[in-house]
Amino acid sequence: MPIEKLRPSFSFDEERIKQLKQIAPEAFADNQVNWEVLKEALGNYLEEDDVDVEHFGLFWPGKREARRMASIPSKGTLIPCPGEGIDEENTRNIFIEGENLEVLKILQKSYAGRIKMIYIDPPYNTGNDFVYDDNFTEPLEEYLRRTRQIDEEGKPLTTNKKSDGRFHSKWLSMMYPRLRLAWNLLSDEGVIFISIDDNEVHNLRQLLNETFGEENFIAQIIVQSNKRGQTYKDIAKTHEYLICYTKNIDVKLNELQKENNDLNLSDDIGNFNLRELRNRNPKFGRFNRPNLFYPIYADPNDIDANGLCSVSLNSKSKSSVEILPFNSKGEESCWRWGKTLTLKNIDKEVSKSNVVAKQRRDGGWNVFEKYRKGTYKAKSIWDETEVINEQGTLDLKNLGLKDYFDFPKPVELIKKSILLGSDKDDIILDFFAGSATTAQALLESNLSDNSNRKFICIQIDEETPTDSSAKLAHFEKITDISKQRIRLTIQKIEKELAKRKSKGNLDVDLGFRVFHLNKSNYLAWSEYKGSNLKDLEDLFSSQESSLINDWKSENLLNEILLMEGFLLDSKIEIIKDYKKNKVKQVISDFCEHKLLICLDKKVHSDTINNLQLGDTDIFICLDNAITDEEKVTLADKGLIKTI
Repeated sequence: MPIEKLRPSFSFDEERIKQLKQIAPEAFADNQVNWEVLKEALGNYLEEDDVDVEHFGLFWPGKREARRMASIPSKGTLIPCPGEGIDEENTRNIFIEGENLEVLKILQKSYAGRIKMIYIDPPYNTGNDFVYDDNFTEPLEEYLRRTRQIDEEGKPLTTNKKSDGRFHSKWLSMMYPRLRLAWNLLSDEGVIFISIDDNEVHNLRQLLNETFGEENFIAQIIVQSNKRGQTYKDIAKTHEYLICYTKNIDVKLNELQKENNDLNLSDDIGNFNLRELRNRNPKFGRFNRPNLFYPIYADPNDIDANGLCSVSLNSKSKSSVEILPFNSKGEESCWRWGKTLTLKNIDKEVSKSNVVAKQRRDGGWNVFEKYRKGTYKAKSIWDETEVINEQGTLDLKNLGLKDYFDFPKPVELIKKSILLGSDKDDIILDFFAGSATTAQALLESNLSDNSNRKFICIQIDEETPTDSSAKLAHFEKITDISKQRIRLTIQKIEKELAKRKSKGNLDVDLGFRVFHLNKSNYLAWSEYKGSNLKDLEDLFSSQESSLINDWKSENLLNEILLMEGFLLDSKIEIIKDYKKNKVKQVISDFCEHKLLICLDKKVHSDTINNLQLGDTDIFICLDNAITDEEKVTLADKGLIKTI
């Protein structure tokens, strides 16, 4: 096989281009798009060019730049921060410090289509909260300056004042590229929940209609966030919103478990309660549903311990009782089910039948469905005490972190979202992580239902305000609070488990790894627009190595994983069979092949000769660590990539 050069393309639109090639291959020549041919191929799907033609949609100053922002590839990477997490070798939970737009771009190749649920609590744009002031030219450089990681005075997040002429535009330009990237990360069964209030809910809905599709709107849930209300307003506002969209129209949310299980009867199948089969809605009856008006026959001689009798659609004997769907006034009603569905649910044995009859005290008869469902659909108004904003502050107080973070979301609010939007082994993403409420909610949810969900939380490492309680408690950055909250939550769960006499088969991931956004280990090409030959030669000389001067193997290894589409929780092991080189094997549940990586300055001949690769495995090493002759030898062994 030919040896490939491994270098960041700084582009993640390649998949879209591949999809476009499959749809209209005739529009590509020499790997370039022929726009005229593409227009012909798209035909009636194109918008008209007439400038007088108007279209419905959301437009604001800066939208084009915001869209472009989503397509500008990141020149950063994520570097591991060993020692800041817990059980780092085994955990699959991830906390990332860094500007979320850049991080979302970096995650595209590894996590596209793999996130089941996203929850975010973005800035509400009240005029007092912080908005990410994206610089559309060099986003990574701007982030590094702002967080004082490179020379130049750091620039904090900006307050988006309502007096600003582009108050809403700035907020939309901040959210738009992040939502576009978030959509890419969601699986086909994915769902997103976003907390918001009246300031931007109308704009957010339109933004989500564009990025996720209006047909994928599920609900605008009203959350009672303040029972007393904001009494300084003319109308004391007591609520916020939780917006929910899915990736596809066919996605169904889970139902919630009933706290007080009303399945108080049991049979050979399981627990149940009784629901009358007659349709109690007066709008329906024999007059407009004649097919649902038919006799059901009860056998009073076939009765169980609950007083329930077997039924049939045909009279079995002279003792059978004919039952028709009349209401209490003797008026013709109808059944809820047609004959086919009713017959499907009838069994000759009462203890196995889902349709039964029972005689009333007045001698009449009712037909019942055995209702076995222990769950219910979430409602569009959440007014439990557990979801008010004050509870979020109490949640932090209970962990000993009171007054360190303003307006944290309640744990129960996100727990409820997790139950609706995810299953037991899913990945959940929060890219406005704040104090890491989502991480706590997920860890506690896993403990409650013995699940193995994983979290990825992203939070910009903005400094805490000077003279704040957090700063005085030595929390220099918001992310210091976030990480400490995760640690304290894990300690709390461990103490709870220690008190249990029996843990059963419980296997909860009580750990997390920390990564930090930084510059790529690869040397970025410097554009030269001058005419001095010596300067140009010096530029080429400085670019002889594809890596920066102070690259570190652990950081480069992690960047390679992301470039190759491996997850951040991939298993990395040193292969001890190679004595003269440090060769690491990387495997992931989401990748069929494995990586063998050696970043030593010289790959010894013994390593090359003993190298064993599967049909799809990849060996990666430094380009100058092997000779041309060794490259030929390696090429015969399988797919080789060099740096």
